[in-house]
Amino acid sequence: MAAHATDPDAGMDEVFESVARHFAMLAEPSRLRILHVICQKEASVGEIVASSGMSQTGVSRHLNLMYQTGLVSRRREGSQVFYAVADPVLVDTCRTVCERVSDEFRRGDRRKRRGKGLVGQTKVAVR
Repeated sequence: MAAHATDPDAGMDEVFESVARHFAMLAEPSRLRILHVICQKEASVGEIVASSGMSQTGVSRHLNLMYQTGLVSRRREGSQVFYAVADPVLVDTCRTVCERVSDEFRRGDRRKRRGKGLVGQTKVAVR
């Protein structure tokens, strides 16, 4: 069904595509590791490498993608580049999901999660 001008969902496709790009960036564990390092304060590439245990090449590649998507901001100081999370809501979202999954691991519920959606609590029947 085509969206009409009075349809409140008209134009939402663009929003959904943008949200999907943001979540796609967060679907990579290495990027979450980087965000974990810079969620409290900005850090240089070298600091991120040291804290994350990742290679400088990998960190730089992920930071560039995250910068292009608008997840992180950067500033140059001399020869160093410092990165920070561009939107504090992103930190809150990641922290909420990480805390929930971490709690499930601690309770031993992680194996049960396979049948649940990320948000919902209802098991999905697979036929």
